[in-house]
Amino acid sequence: MGKLAINSGKPVRTKKWPEWPVYDERELRMLEEVLRSRRWGGGLGKSEEKESELERKFAQFHDCKYGICICNGTAALHVALMAAGVGKGDEVIVPAITWRATGTAVMMVGAVPILVDIDPETYCLDANRIEEALTERTKAIIPVYNYGSSPDMDRIMEIAEDNDLVVIEDCARAHGFRWKNRSVGSIGDMGCFSFQQGKFMTAGEGGMIITNSCEYMEKCHSIKDCGRIREGDQYSIGSLNWFNYRMTQFQAAILLVQLTRLAEQMERRDSNSRYLSERLEEIDGVEPIRIEPRLTKRHPWPFAFKYDPKQFNGASVGRICEALRAEGIPCDEIDLPLYDQIVFIKGTLPYHLYVEEKEKIRKRCPVADEAPRKTISIPQWVFLGTKSDMDDIVEAIIKIKENADEL
Repeated sequence: MGKLAINSGKPVRTKKWPEWPVYDERELRMLEEVLRSRRWGGGLGKSEEKESELERKFAQFHDCKYGICICNGTAALHVALMAAGVGKGDEVIVPAITWRATGTAVMMVGAVPILVDIDPETYCLDANRIEEALTERTKAIIPVYNYGSSPDMDRIMEIAEDNDLVVIEDCARAHGFRWKNRSVGSIGDMGCFSFQQGKFMTAGEGGMIITNSCEYMEKCHSIKDCGRIREGDQYSIGSLNWFNYRMTQFQAAILLVQLTRLAEQMERRDSNSRYLSERLEEIDGVEPIRIEPRLTKRHPWPFAFKYDPKQFNGASVGRICEALRAEGIPCDEIDLPLYDQIVFIKGTLPYHLYVEEKEKIRKRCPVADEAPRKTISIPQWVFLGTKSDMDDIVEAIIKIKENADEL
């Protein structure tokens, strides 16, 4: 019998982690209120009561005038791109590593995602690599907040302004983030959020677009509601589409309560993740993803750290994750680069760029290409625990490193 739990040794931890999602009687009361109202669906031509309240409160929380409830985060990106006029033949800058929806939403409007490498320290879009990827067809940039960090939003906005580009912030993993005390999602033209099961706020599914533009607000409302034109809408007349991306009132009700917990949960996650980063820096061969210092509020989704395989007997990411889970630590590998994650349609330009010429894009994105082979992630709900819980993570990593010959 080995020392590692993966080899029948005693695990570092058997204690349960914080449960997610978090709920209490308030969600139950709100759901019952909607149930009894018999107004369950998304508003037709106008937002229903809970939906309207959520749009207002969520937008205000993120320094924006307008919120648009959407059925999920992918649809939020799709609607925002259509509202911005991005379409066939256009190009959109996206980071090479992100969840696939950032890229697939671009293709859903007929445009081409142009993959740009990630910063080696933050694992977010490398702003210094954007300009070399611009062409006369570039219409927008989608910066993504990932791993509790951020791309250089100051530089991205400078590039966008100099080249007349739309900026759609992918905030699916950034609820409550603030860049230099300014809420993310309010920095660019629109910000898109997700309320999927694992996100900081959840109703199982759901999404939100926030903006300070009346034009984008009206267009987004029309696009997500089968092309209906709301009273007073000055911008959507003549537009035509068939998309139904409405949110239900049950989702809106749950999210109204979830929003009241966000600030407190964010502080706990941030505090615990910073503590864990400090502890991990004590271990040779382990390096947490760097938190962009201009983020004045943030929390990890997910938390991620790099390891040097040479310090772990050459063990693969998959094997390290397997060993950590055996020790009682929830973890996983990170997202693959989009060219290894998305199934591209044969015969299309993206297929040519990212399948037929995959070696070229690998060479243009060396950081993204290498990152999944040396990076491990830990889910956000772990950080609703205690400093002692963080110490268990560190103990497990040290134990695995010291007994790496068993891997």
